[in-house]
Amino acid sequence: MFKKGDKWNESQTHSDAVTRRTVRRITTAGEINYKAPYHTRTTFTEDGRFMIFGTVRDGQNALCRAEVETGEITALTEPVDSDNLSVNPGTIAPKSGWVVYWHGRSLRAVNIHSLDERTLIENIGREWKGSLMSVDPSETYVVTAVGPENPDVVAGKSAEEARDYKEIFRDGKGMLSRLVQVPLAGGAAEVVFNDEEGVRLCHVEHNPADGDLFYLDRDLPPMFHCGGDYSKTSRCWALRLSTGELTALTPDAEAKFQVHAAWSWDGELLLYHGPAVLVEGPCPWYVGAIRPDGRIYRQWTFEEGKHYGHVAAAGGGRPAIVLDGNVTRDRLTWLYYDSPQPRLEPICEHKTEWNTLEGQVTHPHPSTDRDGWWIAFNVARDGRTDEWVVEV
Repeated sequence: MFKKGDKWNESQTHSDAVTRRTVRRITTAGEINYKAPYHTRTTFTEDGRFMIFGTVRDGQNALCRAEVETGEITALTEPVDSDNLSVNPGTIAPKSGWVVYWHGRSLRAVNIHSLDERTLIENIGREWKGSLMSVDPSETYVVTAVGPENPDVVAGKSAEEARDYKEIFRDGKGMLSRLVQVPLAGGAAEVVFNDEEGVRLCHVEHNPADGDLFYLDRDLPPMFHCGGDYSKTSRCWALRLSTGELTALTPDAEAKFQVHAAWSWDGELLLYHGPAVLVEGPCPWYVGAIRPDGRIYRQWTFEEGKHYGHVAAAGGGRPAIVLDGNVTRDRLTWLYYDSPQPRLEPICEHKTEWNTLEGQVTHPHPSTDRDGWWIAFNVARDGRTDEWVVEV
């Protein structure tokens, strides 16, 4: 097993069968290789040279960086026991190279250049559970969503024995979520936003151009992340941190619950998608872009687009949303929003085997660099997952 600081290269390249673009398979070993979700500013350094990911090998879990042009991997942390993925894939501060991640109940950071480490929050507390985190554009602060730990787990039950949190909090009582902010350089943590009882916060993201503007997924009972209040209310909201003002970012559709969302690189739009109608099973998906004040900029419904997927922002000023599903199940696609009529352009195949492993490590979860040279994504094949990157 490798140690922190070890370097190696196990990558392979090929020409994509659809677009002939060069695709590099960064990892070819291990059981699970997985990157941060599809949010903007989470995966690549500012210059696009490096990306970050997590790896599980021989029952051990660690964070790594990869040089995308060569495939060289560097281990950023010492491997630890991989039960429950105790080290998550983290999120990067693109300019300074600090990677912020949860290790159990401790919020930590490691620098991809120096390998220096910091502890930002020693212990969040047994009754709390940290969720996704975001670094502000100035790279001064980290903000993370925090919610109640499963009461059954707090009482000593194993994860297998514990009831699902949707059952425990089905009426919303006791579900208290907050945003906790801590300096990236280290210092005292503080609560900067308390949501109302019954709301569960999960996906959070600073606007890339405005550190005071935040995007929140506000999940309501009884379904929470699986549809909120049966999709009557928007999942996506804009939050002005300094004032606490919330603005609903509501799609023009029967079903209001967006499944995924991410900021455009210029911060002018939130990109989103979701099922268009209130039905069980496959249905048409809408994909859109909305301004932070709630005005829809573009939205289209794809009647034949019934595949699950995600949305991500295209870098390099390209006015497009990166899709890994919805309109096709097996490839990455640009959906352009610079005209009233949608335009689709293939990027490359991913052919991931969706849902063949537990959790979301099989989902491509595409991420781009700021200048639009690279798109990183997960691919599952034969019961394991790898990190891939395509040069665009």
